[in-house]
Amino acid sequence: MNAHTKFNSAIDYDSLWQHHTRDVAWGTIALFFGILSGYAVVIISALNGQLHYGLASAACSVLSFASFTVMHDAGHGSIFRMGSSFKPLETLLGWTSSLVLLLIPYRLFQRIHDRHHAFTNEPERDPDHFSFGEKWYQILANSYWVPFQYYLMSVTTLRGQKLFRDTYPSTIAYLCLVYGSLMALTINGFGLEVLTFMVIPTAIALFFLVMFFDYVPHHPHKSLDRMHNTRIFPSKVLNIILLGQNYHLIHHMYPRLPWYQYQGVYRQILPFLEKEGAPIEDLGRLLGGPSVPVRPSLLNSPNATALGSNGHQLNMRLSVAAKTRLCDDAVELKFVLPSAQKLVFSSGQYLMISKWLAGEQQTRCYSICSAPGEQQLAIGIRRTDNGLVSRYLNDEIRVGDELIVQGPFGEFTFPPAHNQAIKTLVLIAGGSGITPILSILKTFLSEKADGMAHLFYACRDEASIMFYKQIDSLQEQYRGRLTVTYALPENLGGNVRSVERFDRPMLEACLEPLTKTDETTELGSTTSTPLETDFYVCGPAGLKTSVCDLLDDRKVDLARVHVEEFESTLAEPKGEQFPVALNFHTGSSASVRVASNQTVLEVAKHQNVSVPHACGAGTCGTCKMKVESGVVERIPDAIPGITGFEQDAGFTLACQCKPQGPITLSEI
Repeated sequence: MNAHTKFNSAIDYDSLWQHHTRDVAWGTIALFFGILSGYAVVIISALNGQLHYGLASAACSVLSFASFTVMHDAGHGSIFRMGSSFKPLETLLGWTSSLVLLLIPYRLFQRIHDRHHAFTNEPERDPDHFSFGEKWYQILANSYWVPFQYYLMSVTTLRGQKLFRDTYPSTIAYLCLVYGSLMALTINGFGLEVLTFMVIPTAIALFFLVMFFDYVPHHPHKSLDRMHNTRIFPSKVLNIILLGQNYHLIHHMYPRLPWYQYQGVYRQILPFLEKEGAPIEDLGRLLGGPSVPVRPSLLNSPNATALGSNGHQLNMRLSVAAKTRLCDDAVELKFVLPSAQKLVFSSGQYLMISKWLAGEQQTRCYSICSAPGEQQLAIGIRRTDNGLVSRYLNDEIRVGDELIVQGPFGEFTFPPAHNQAIKTLVLIAGGSGITPILSILKTFLSEKADGMAHLFYACRDEASIMFYKQIDSLQEQYRGRLTVTYALPENLGGNVRSVERFDRPMLEACLEPLTKTDETTELGSTTSTPLETDFYVCGPAGLKTSVCDLLDDRKVDLARVHVEEFESTLAEPKGEQFPVALNFHTGSSASVRVASNQTVLEVAKHQNVSVPHACGAGTCGTCKMKVESGVVERIPDAIPGITGFEQDAGFTLACQCKPQGPITLSEI
């Protein structure tokens, strides 16, 4: 595929970095030989008494710090182009550079560092995540814990992945070689030299490496958005001292770019970075920063926790601000966005909530129950018998705990797309389907001063009514404009209107005043009278079918009927069905047969093959997979879960993937 394919103006920046690469990253190779020469000069001078051991230790600390950059570039494949016959030399440079770091074997680092890029700032999946706290001693402790976190993850949460199990032999060999050599030197009377030239420099270098590759660039470690999860602090001086890592966001955007090209790419794409609100911070003239301070100071950019797309996109860790019990088996969770920001969303949309549970990252979709104008963002969650996440959110999560929150998503929205006048809104909900309906109801009542709303809500019993108090409060606030009818096996009593159930006769009785038809006898046909009424339906499949059939019989305009679809149905295969091989992180595999009019995800779900996914609509990107072989239909640019650049790189979305022949997909 052509990596230089042009897309829209924003995506074009994803190809600009390639003009800064060459067949050989001579700058990295020069750095490697400079480090070797430096070690030789420093150690020989110190052994000959020409250099004080303290100064020699300081010099070795700098060289150890620089060695990481060579290993880092090698790990990303930045030194030689893919397909080069010199690729084995790149591996040699990586292993050699890792020897002086004492703690980080090259192959393990290479594999686990890719996870850092894939899951930046996710506490359970980012191996570089700071988890000890923000006090100085906690930061110090975390700096020395990070390398051991690599080992721990590789033999616990990641041991099921062959990719990591394959690193075990080289890791053991590395540790035996390094610590066997250090022990042998110490036993033979070179203990002071081992301490001076290796151990102390590694300890010093490790602190600065973790600080300037992990802590400072990603602070406060909340955002997961590509343009906000890493910062930049421009400086000509620091570009030399930190070997480009003050432009760490550039590295995260283009991991294959060698270290000495970060600054040049930054200057070239600065207008794009500013447009996207990337965290760029000023260090002042002293360190070669902007001559006139026009940006926030270091670690103070509000953009490090900013919402994406000018408030239209949320992708970060949020703390639970409040937890309210709605009924026996449901709760409402409220989140407060950082810096009093507000998420721009439409009533009826949903959020994706992610949490590490049972040894895996679990992601579920929950509708927003708050209205766009409300201060806090809220979702409603009903506990289900086998619902791992819903049980955790109902029973275990506490105020102050964090969740990964992404969104908003969904097309079940108010105002609707048809742009016709609406005077009456009919809302029909079943069970937890009330959650998006409540948001729509609040918005309609607050925005349509003369509008009438009718809510029909079916629950299995009184104890399962979600948001009863809020609904009752809305009835009081909008007296005369809102009617509510519950479908319950028992009568609630008082002034609450209820029926036994919403079967076809009962639905007809309830909806009769809200729909009508005119017989046009002259033409011998039946037409419907426009009532400026829209219908929103969310609930179990049987309820949705009954309502839609009734509205269809009454010839209600389909544009005015909005149905939330939580479940996808398998399309009947048309034409040839192609074999699709699926490889997963656990080392397991599966095979399904998918026609060109079906998607891999829908067929896999139908056959009970578990493919990691969330929205199932191409929005979130959770089901992104690598196309190892074969040809798939190109996903339209309008699908936001994958970029054209990623497709050119050989990735697809299982929920959108339609094979054009036999294919093999691997979980990333």
